[in-house]
Amino acid sequence: MKFTIQKNVLQDALQAAISAVPNKSTIQILNNFSLRLEGNFLEVSATDLDLGIRVKVEVQGERDGAVVINARKLFDQVKSLVDPSITNITFDAQDYLVKIQWSERGKASIIGFDANDFPPFPEIENGETLNIAASELAFLAEKTLFATSTDSTRLSLNGVFLEAKDGKISMVATDGHRLGRAAIDQEGAELSNGVIIPHKALQHILHMAKGDSTVEVRTSATHILFNTGSIQVISKLYEGPYPSYRSVIPQQFERTAQANTTEFQNKIRSVISMANARTRKIRLQFDGNILELSATDPDVGGDSREALAITHNGEGSFCIGFNGQFLAEILGMCKSEEVIMKMNNPLGACIIEPVGENMNFSFLLMPTHLTDN
Repeated sequence: MKFTIQKNVLQDALQAAISAVPNKSTIQILNNFSLRLEGNFLEVSATDLDLGIRVKVEVQGERDGAVVINARKLFDQVKSLVDPSITNITFDAQDYLVKIQWSERGKASIIGFDANDFPPFPEIENGETLNIAASELAFLAEKTLFATSTDSTRLSLNGVFLEAKDGKISMVATDGHRLGRAAIDQEGAELSNGVIIPHKALQHILHMAKGDSTVEVRTSATHILFNTGSIQVISKLYEGPYPSYRSVIPQQFERTAQANTTEFQNKIRSVISMANARTRKIRLQFDGNILELSATDPDVGGDSREALAITHNGEGSFCIGFNGQFLAEILGMCKSEEVIMKMNNPLGACIIEPVGENMNFSFLLMPTHLTDN
């Protein structure tokens, strides 16, 4: 195998693929990149057996072939070439010895391995396929990824649930305390059973896909493939079923409160520093068209209070507690001038939505128990 490649193109490809190289693996072959050259196209692949990344780049090919090479050594070597005069790098692999040259006297070599020993990526056939703009995929993920769980005993909550039916592609994530859901319109899109995508896989394709590109999403019973043409991310799916999230979303509400989003965020910032460092709990008291926010930390002593003008519909005064950090994070994702909270009682689910047309997303936040002072 022999080819010449632009240094910055190679570094970008290695940077993308190295995300799938495990930090430590008892399976030696997984600590490597697979390099495969056909004509003027080089494929750089890496996998930890749960997640795989393949990057395809154009090179000046001289001799087709394939080799497996230590990922960290190669990436560190290429990244260390900071001299701006270094623009191209030549690779020459024969009998597993990979010779790398970037100038007349600048060269290195790494012993490689047989490419046939590298685990193949699973083929995804006879599944369902969606095509979605990278910008739309980013929108869906932004409103949901934050709510994925880290609880290793409930893996289905560690991922994002993707489904497509009735002319909509939607994503949902929840950790049992908060929930985010978002949708886009796409006529004919079909992913009837839905799949649970690991958090890590979705982050990787979002990081690598350009906003104006189209991402092909292909699923099988066990895997999902994201394909932009030059980049492929393939991942195992989490086994379902996904929790019946619709059953926990109230359909009717006894109380609503509408506020300016930025002002609401600022008031939370003003009080949360006095909240308990572990619970981050703040109290919201709705009384007429005034919302009073307060926080207390009995462990160290101290409290703080603020007030905000709102539009409130509901009988009498009402108190509810939230993790202030969670609430502020949700408000930051609303991207609207006004936000509305929909509630029933101090222990029931609260729905938070942006005010505006064609927003197509909403959040659920569970309250925390309040103890009267």
